[in-house]
Amino acid sequence: SNVAAISGATGAELSDLEKNAKQLGSTTVFTASQVAGLQVEFAKLGFSAKQIQGVTKDTLALASATGSDLATSAAVAGQTLRAFGLDVGQTSRITDTMAKSFSSSALDMDKFTNSMQYVAPIAKQVGIDVEGTTAILGTLANAGISGSMAGTSLRKILLELGNESSALTKKIGFSVKNSDDLTKAFEKLNTMGLGTGE
Repeated sequence: SNVAAISGATGAELSDLEKNAKQLGSTTVFTASQVAGLQVEFAKLGFSAKQIQGVTKDTLALASATGSDLATSAAVAGQTLRAFGLDVGQTSRITDTMAKSFSSSALDMDKFTNSMQYVAPIAKQVGIDVEGTTAILGTLANAGISGSMAGTSLRKILLELGNESSALTKKIGFSVKNSDDLTKAFEKLNTMGLGTGE
């Protein structure tokens, strides 16, 4: 009933969502109720009934691989997808990136969530993809900088590097428009021997 109320699904669509939840509830470590909770989270983000069915399996895999709560995994994956302006068909790209980064860096679901809410829209605006942004957040987390601190700091850096008239872009001689530019900017800044404050 929660899924129906939030998604607006009726008739065959609602029946399909119910079947999906029951089937996954009997074939995975998650219960049908937990799968329905995932469906609610995606419905809140405006996913259609068909889209919800398409992203459920990848989200279950993410939650299973990371030990995260299923509804949280759904909310974070959905928010990240929307923040980077990606199509629903790209959900596996998001969940794979999250799972890989959580297993190969100090990044976890909480740190990722708290960072991405600040940096994702600006990263998209500057042309840095979800993989590049996540890699930077993982590197920062490994250095003990994570959560909102990493998100707000990276956001500020990207805003400065993406602004053609900022002092920082004038110093390096160009503005950042994509991941390759960002790498070049960091390499140039590194060779310039900037102080800690800068």
